[in-house]
Amino acid sequence: MTTFLKRHTRVLWCALTAALLLPSLPSTAQNPVIRDQYSADPTARVFGDRVYLYPSHDIISPVAPERRWFAMADYHVFSSNDLADWTDHGVILDQKQVPWANHEGYAMWAPDCVEHQGRYYLLFPSGLASERGFGIGIATAPSPIGPFTPAAKPLDGVRGIDPCMLQTSRGESYLFWAGNGGITVARMNDDYQSLAETPKTIAGLPDGFKEGPFAFERNGLFYLTFPWVRQKNGTETLAYAMSESPEGPYTFKGLIMDEWPDKCWTNHHSIVQYRGQWYLFYHHNDYSPTFDKCRSVRVDSLSFRPDGTIVKVHPTLRGVGITDARRHIEVDRYSSISPTGAQAVLLDSLQPFRGWVLHLTRQGWARYNRVAFRPNLCRLTLRARAQSLSSVAVTIGNQRVARLSIAPCDTFAEQTVTIAPVAAGIHDIGLQLEKGSNADIDWLSFEGAPIPPYTQGGMQTGRYRNYFAEMGYSSEDIDRRVNDVFQEVFFGPNRVYFEVGDSLGYISDLKNHDVRTEGMSYGMMIAVEMNRKDIFDRLLRWAQRYMLMRQEPLAGYYAWSCKTDGTHNAEGPASDGELYMITSLIFASNRWGNHSGINYLAEAQRLLRLAREGNGQDSANALINPQHRLITFTPSGFGARFTDPSYHLPAFYEVWARWADDGHADDYKAYAAASRRYLHRCIDPLTALCPDLTDYNGKPLTPPGNIAMKGNRDFRYDSWRMPMNIALDYSWACADTAWQRRYANTVQDFFFNKGIDAYIDQYRTDGMPAEKPYEGGGKPGLRHSVGLVATLAAASLVADHAKARDFADRLWHSANVPFADGYFDAYYDGLLRLFAFLHLSGKYRVIAPGQ
Repeated sequence: MTTFLKRHTRVLWCALTAALLLPSLPSTAQNPVIRDQYSADPTARVFGDRVYLYPSHDIISPVAPERRWFAMADYHVFSSNDLADWTDHGVILDQKQVPWANHEGYAMWAPDCVEHQGRYYLLFPSGLASERGFGIGIATAPSPIGPFTPAAKPLDGVRGIDPCMLQTSRGESYLFWAGNGGITVARMNDDYQSLAETPKTIAGLPDGFKEGPFAFERNGLFYLTFPWVRQKNGTETLAYAMSESPEGPYTFKGLIMDEWPDKCWTNHHSIVQYRGQWYLFYHHNDYSPTFDKCRSVRVDSLSFRPDGTIVKVHPTLRGVGITDARRHIEVDRYSSISPTGAQAVLLDSLQPFRGWVLHLTRQGWARYNRVAFRPNLCRLTLRARAQSLSSVAVTIGNQRVARLSIAPCDTFAEQTVTIAPVAAGIHDIGLQLEKGSNADIDWLSFEGAPIPPYTQGGMQTGRYRNYFAEMGYSSEDIDRRVNDVFQEVFFGPNRVYFEVGDSLGYISDLKNHDVRTEGMSYGMMIAVEMNRKDIFDRLLRWAQRYMLMRQEPLAGYYAWSCKTDGTHNAEGPASDGELYMITSLIFASNRWGNHSGINYLAEAQRLLRLAREGNGQDSANALINPQHRLITFTPSGFGARFTDPSYHLPAFYEVWARWADDGHADDYKAYAAASRRYLHRCIDPLTALCPDLTDYNGKPLTPPGNIAMKGNRDFRYDSWRMPMNIALDYSWACADTAWQRRYANTVQDFFFNKGIDAYIDQYRTDGMPAEKPYEGGGKPGLRHSVGLVATLAAASLVADHAKARDFADRLWHSANVPFADGYFDAYYDGLLRLFAFLHLSGKYRVIAPGQ
């Protein structure tokens, strides 16, 4: 994996397997915890079973970058159930949405958010549009992630920054804020729109600049914590005072955290209890070491003495929790290092979110503690580079387990060695440079023994891997689960299949309110695999009545999108619809014959002529480009000049070659070979991501200047299908085994290290998040989508690493339900999920004649 994958939050492992015979464990939060953007002034709150993080969002000012001052235009909210894998729910409030704020002020400083009577209240400061200074406003929402609506005016009687709402066990609420170097408090009215009393300045605090108050209650005592500059011209510590009353008097108790050794000017924090443990959230300029106005959120554990005072926190890179040995262990987030000869350095100061590497000089060492090993991990992989021939010793606990040589090279390389199986349990690991003088360590990880690959596919053997059975599920449980998912998609409350009259039916993309050849052909494939001739025939009849185009120049093709009444939304075909239709029709012919009122094979052969030759019209090309022997995006117009990687299913062409019975078997075999070669070209070898669209040479599509298709150069909705497509080719044909296995391992590895329960669904092919999320149902966002969960699980059929089981497990326990923002895709997510269940149960099969 390439090093620019390091800048994101990483995978967390919340519990060891029963085989480990250990209790449930917390997960790893390596610092910083937000790794793709700057984040500062963190307020953490627990709502339900998740932690929600409300930071400010540092940027370089777009209107006055030369000022080199704080600039913050908006707020994001992040959430996590393990303090390490953080979901970015996007922008929840922008300065331009606030009626009373200066829309060019870039002063959306430290916020807070609390729940009151079922509503969520975001408290935030911003520069006033009408006068100098800051006001504090309130925005409300029905959920912790919004949508937030700001009030028309700031709070009366409040001028300052850094609001914090203390909700006491007695049901009272107190607003704290900072201004002029001091801290002020006032009780709030129950409407949360006004103060109930005259504000009071908190007395009894030490001299020196104070800001950023965060107040909380514990065991009947009230804690007021705050950044404090204790020395003239100094930088901020984190300090605290205690009281028996929310408004004081407070008694100063000392420091929670010292000043930053590197002179980072600010610190800002919050303290929260989650699942029985207290945590300190704070910030530091990790990604911006030469400019301390761009900060990043960290988290470390916090504890109390018996008398209630706080034990001073020493900031760490390692963060909190246990690390899964199978993930990329980023030793630049070490727990300890040698006094000399070891340091974490940014890989690229101009692109800081690519993260760090551990730079070692002769005899330099680092240790990384609390690593959880499952049984039978016996392979060690190290990713490193060195200026001269070097060697690194790896220890687990106090035992040396491997010595790896690093060849001189400017680029990173991975090497894997076999080691003695590591005892299951929690261990510390260490690395030391024993030979050489300059080496960079990116990461290391541990795996079990590889699973022997198939040598023949189901098309040859008639055997298909039942991965769920290998996981220990009974045949009864598997059949029940597959049927439940089928019923949910076709007949449940959120079904996408609808019957019309006595003989017709269609599959609808509910969020777009249309019927597509993609969905219709998927439905036909599922129906024939499930032996549901009734559903298959209804779908085919509806498509032939309403979608089949009868007028030139596109006569004979199916219109890719129709309204549910059959009216065409688009007078044009999409090649993937015909691809699935042809294959499902051949299977229908093999399974049910051609003498029950529908000649399935004849319709497949008609479409195959279009695939090879087009329909004779200049504007209607063949479905398969004859020069490149690759499927077109569409057979008409500009779409005929490029392809979609997710349309490539070489095993389908193998099916055509065997059973189309039209004399063109050699052509179809050539399509399969060309398609497999193309897949090698279009997929990034380091991330295993591919763009949604490419030229026929496999490079991201470069459309003409008058066509805006930039987003299609990224890994987005179409590309989700790639892991499942390659799994299908492996399962059915097994014609490119070595490459397919590398692909499956790499793509699962990529998403595993993004956080198996938190990865997002749109990336650039280099592993960076997509810059502008596509809209889905009018709700743009980066999500942990069920459709991608499903396709990555299907890749477990091919992968030979231990992580594969984790992906299959996430599918087994998945549910296709609405997201918190209301987004729901019963169609695409639902169909991909059903396909994945068919794959992993061994029920997605090549249907030969007589089956």
